[in-house]
Amino acid sequence: QQALTYSEIKALCTGDERIKEKLMLENDVKELRVLAAEHSNTVFEMEDKIADFPAQEQKLSALLDNLHTDREALRKLPIDPERKLPVFKITIGDTEYTDRKEAAKAFEDAALTIKYADTPVKIGSFQGFELTVTMNSNMMGGGMSACLKGAAAHTTKLIESFAHNLNRLESAIYNIDGKIERTQADLAKLRLDHEEAKKIVAEPFPQQEELDSKEERLKVLT
Repeated sequence: QQALTYSEIKALCTGDERIKEKLMLENDVKELRVLAAEHSNTVFEMEDKIADFPAQEQKLSALLDNLHTDREALRKLPIDPERKLPVFKITIGDTEYTDRKEAAKAFEDAALTIKYADTPVKIGSFQGFELTVTMNSNMMGGGMSACLKGAAAHTTKLIESFAHNLNRLESAIYNIDGKIERTQADLAKLRLDHEEAKKIVAEPFPQQEELDSKEERLKVLT
């Protein structure tokens, strides 16, 4: 049931307990060295996380502040009592539209005039947020995306129906509470991971003493 190495056969034949002990130690040391290497790799990864933490924390904190700023701006908009959303208003070029059908046509005409790929083009504003459209070359089958820029950037993919694209613009900024919650969760997780990383880096390989002892005994036996 088991393939024996020459050394194991030799140990069985000679009955020398030292050879048997040496074989067992070699296996133990091999396994412990693998564990030690894995621990070192984990420590290196945690050290990278610790080094990256200040910049990532600053980035998420700044985003959170900007999202709060944009939410306050949205709260100041007049509300449509029927839709329970801010009163519709979009500016395309120099013209302000409050009729959704007219706005969709103007939005489509402006977007379809864009000639250069991967370059955001300002076509107007929506609810006080600067509106840019980008023709994307890296999206499957091409495609367009829109960005609403307030203190933060709010992006959405555009589809063929520009009447629906108006809904997408609204969702991009009116769902800001969800963005704030997700960003808060990301920031909390980042800080928790940072604390865990510091603990891992501070702790030595837990079986280092056992490894040192067995390596020394193996050296003597050999």
